[in-house]
Amino acid sequence: MISAAEVEAELNQPGRSKRTHDQNILLLALSLVAFYAAGLISATWISVTVLVAVLLIHEAGHWVGMKYFGYSDLRVFFIPFFGAAVSGNETKVSGERRAVVSLLGPVPGVFIGIGCGFIYLKWRQPVLLQFAITSVLLNGFNLLPIYPLDGGQFMQAVVFSRHPFVETVFKVVAVLILTGLALQLSSIQLGILAFVTLLLTREGYFQGRITRRLRDIMNGRQIPETEHMPVEYIEAILPDLGAGVPEKKVKVKFLANRTRSVWRRIAQPIPSFRSSVVLLAVYVGIFILGIAGSIVFLGVNKALSEKAVITHEITFEGQSVAVEEIYRNQHKISRAHLNDHGLYDGFSTAWTMKGIKLEDGSWHNGYRDGPWHYYNADGMVAYIVTFENGRPVKDQIPQDDGYGLIDVPPDQWPFSVKHSSQNSPQGTKVKFQGN
Repeated sequence: MISAAEVEAELNQPGRSKRTHDQNILLLALSLVAFYAAGLISATWISVTVLVAVLLIHEAGHWVGMKYFGYSDLRVFFIPFFGAAVSGNETKVSGERRAVVSLLGPVPGVFIGIGCGFIYLKWRQPVLLQFAITSVLLNGFNLLPIYPLDGGQFMQAVVFSRHPFVETVFKVVAVLILTGLALQLSSIQLGILAFVTLLLTREGYFQGRITRRLRDIMNGRQIPETEHMPVEYIEAILPDLGAGVPEKKVKVKFLANRTRSVWRRIAQPIPSFRSSVVLLAVYVGIFILGIAGSIVFLGVNKALSEKAVITHEITFEGQSVAVEEIYRNQHKISRAHLNDHGLYDGFSTAWTMKGIKLEDGSWHNGYRDGPWHYYNADGMVAYIVTFENGRPVKDQIPQDDGYGLIDVPPDQWPFSVKHSSQNSPQGTKVKFQGN
């Protein structure tokens, strides 16, 4: 049986030696090279360079905030396939400080991204628009109230840390959202993030339960201004410190780390009501600005990078038929027949910019009609949706052996199929005079 004295002795052990400035620079440089090399696997060097610049600005904001609030042993490093991070040790625990630090990453990124977007409108340098879109999207995504993103850490510090049960529910919802996004986007990175968040949620639940037990024991007494938990409190919660872990795996170091985390929760002042209102107002304002900036610059990018061309071809019957071909950055991404009114009418095909087929099917007077085939990244049919006058009436997927189709019940249709009904006919946006 591990005693409270042993836990206290472990807490008082000298921590790891502080890294030198040269070691921190080396860590940043090596992790940057690894991140850059990993990025080049699936992206161009310009795209990776823009992403690195956006991440550096983001993490620099966190670093400045942590430096200002007296954090020690600060390190900036990149994580291949994931992003970048700043780590450091708090010298004085505070919910307000954590909230401010969490905002100081996304806020500069959103403003700088929007600034670059407006500069692009004057100078028309493509890399400026690419930087604007990347910066606004990445920082806007980070502001989502999903743990462990910056927005999630902000909400935990300002709102959810007031009650352990609410904090646990908040993190569980985050795990479900991340898991759903990972499955929807087929993202391994989001799947790993969801799993890590689940582990953190489990540990956070036990820490919250122990913290609540310790608050009951303290019964409103003044919190001692000590770095570590006093031994009498360790003695009181010792039976609870090993909760959730098999007895054989409970070690002194584990109990000491859990004790340290619980004491930080006890010592962390919760932001006042006034501070919480101000911080939440800033958060909501920047979040809305990020969403608006993303919509505007993505729209600008689409409008300036896409070009529709109307051509005519002669059918076997000798008739002239208008065809719309849309190009994005000089890559053909769709081809569709048009009727005399400029509405899509006849066969249509869409591709990715890499030439991989996305979908094909037929239109009738501007509405999808008949079977439409949708393809996966390998160019194989993923599912087939049958439309009647723009309304989906059947969803089918190929059998595992590749022969035959399986009808999917309507209540099991994916979101993209359920919400694919057309409210109005579609056609070309190019001025059209008929065939």
